[in-house]
Amino acid sequence: MYTLTLITRTTNNVTPLLKRLNDLDPAVPFAALHNDEIQGVFAHPEEVYSTFALAARDQNFWIGIGVGEVKVPRLAGALGAVSTAECSGEGLQLSRRAVELARTGMPVRSVAVCADDQGLAENLTGMMRLLYRVIAKRSVAENRVIDLLIPGVRGQTAAVAQALGITSQAVSRALNRASWHEEIASRAVVYRLLKQLNSGLIEP
Repeated sequence: MYTLTLITRTTNNVTPLLKRLNDLDPAVPFAALHNDEIQGVFAHPEEVYSTFALAARDQNFWIGIGVGEVKVPRLAGALGAVSTAECSGEGLQLSRRAVELARTGMPVRSVAVCADDQGLAENLTGMMRLLYRVIAKRSVAENRVIDLLIPGVRGQTAAVAQALGITSQAVSRALNRASWHEEIASRAVVYRLLKQLNSGLIEP
């Protein structure tokens, strides 16, 4: 399982991001542990990456990803009213360690991954820090283009251009500036490494 802990760097309200993350259907819903901190659990790497990308775009959060077992209390799980505060397991501790690593050191590290195979986790951390920089530097206009794209589908440029009232060439230039194609190519590697690290299960 994948436990994500996000701590805000500012006094901004965490509620908007909290709602967006719970729309991704986490295995354990995201909840605020403190005024500046939220935590939840996913079962799949794709959802982990979506959370990472949302937080990177926001630029106001440190992101800790812990890969390991998470145990859900039987009664709370049956009632569907569980949060990580009622859970236990190595994944929670690893996520806590990861977010503290993300908060320390210079330059600001932004994201960290912790797992039993810490060597592989550090390799993934390095890659995700590069991707964080790619995502965080995008402009509002570039994000408008990206938000209309479906990864892996060809021939979308004209439709996106029409929806935004710009030319197809402007769409292509925005994607090139945003390193969109490079990010998409890198996602498959992130997914594979997350799967390789994952040996935890949610158990009653």
